[in-house]
Amino acid sequence: MKSLIVQAHPLRCKIVDVPVPQPGPQEVLIKVIYCASNPRDWKAPDHLIPGEDINQGNEMSGVIEAVGSDVYEFRKGDRVAAAHPIQTANGTYAEYATAPVNTCFLLPPNISLEGSYFVVLNTSMFLTKVPSEGCTIPFALCTAALGFYQRLKIPFPTSPNNAEVQSPLIIYGGSSSIGAYSLKLAKLGRFTKIIAVCGSGRDYVESIGVVTHFVDYRKGNVVNDLKTALDGEKCLHAVDAINNGTSWNHLVAVLEPEGSRMSVYLPRLDYTSIPTHITIGPTFVGTVHGQPTPYWDQKCDEDVDFAYALFRLVSKWLAEGKISGHPYQLLPYGLASVENGLQQLKDGNVCAKKLIYRIADTPGLDYV
Repeated sequence: MKSLIVQAHPLRCKIVDVPVPQPGPQEVLIKVIYCASNPRDWKAPDHLIPGEDINQGNEMSGVIEAVGSDVYEFRKGDRVAAAHPIQTANGTYAEYATAPVNTCFLLPPNISLEGSYFVVLNTSMFLTKVPSEGCTIPFALCTAALGFYQRLKIPFPTSPNNAEVQSPLIIYGGSSSIGAYSLKLAKLGRFTKIIAVCGSGRDYVESIGVVTHFVDYRKGNVVNDLKTALDGEKCLHAVDAINNGTSWNHLVAVLEPEGSRMSVYLPRLDYTSIPTHITIGPTFVGTVHGQPTPYWDQKCDEDVDFAYALFRLVSKWLAEGKISGHPYQLLPYGLASVENGLQQLKDGNVCAKKLIYRIADTPGLDYV
């Protein structure tokens, strides 16, 4: 099968031929229909040992081809979306990829794996494939949920405490995939105020329908604007989906001096400038697959079962319309477009959308 390797210095991608992987005892093998890029896909190779090149894809939707010996809730032919463990073999930039069952969920009937419609161009009619939103969900939603529930300690939707009104919530980077999914999760709870810091992605953030106050970071007055939005209310929870240093300094300036929590998503960064009275929640999605948080030597075994429960609920929430995928742009040439997509992410040219790829669009691929 075809698989894509991501290399760094400079950023480049290479399509290679590899054997179709076999699922482990608690894994499924998925025929990948769509895969999606995340910023970590170009960042991770920059921090690897030179020469250690792997398939960096972690997010997909497709059809189960085979199941491991201990798998009892999925079967061949199931339509699914899944997150693949980061920095491991058999990633999602490929014709087939593996995923643990705890980060795989069934796509409900109202979420198509792929639809079709006819378009007319110069009097000719063409059948065009329409991607589903499924591949935009698993990795980003799981990361956001870890930060939201496991690190910030926001009551989970099934908890009796979820009915309690929480103090204001600030999400820095509301149009990013992690920020947007954090907002969608906030919609399942209750807060006195939900404040989003964003820029050109405001229209999408507004469409989520949960933000009460907006702060435009481009005006250069974030701290004062946050204080104005809070209007004297104490803020104990903040999501920093940007993690650029400036962002968490802005949040530190408005969080309460006692009992505050902030979720961050790049464990390798130096957060020593954050005062000790603020509890930092380093969020590393690898913990849902039993991996320790790098640089923090922190292993969160409870995250494995948390992800299992979350992904079962995701199917239900999608079916009920309580949650939805992220806006996306389909790049045209399948795996051959991944390098271009990662470069766009690296250059900061992607806002309020995910870049996705249809494997069958890969030139020269005999895909059935």
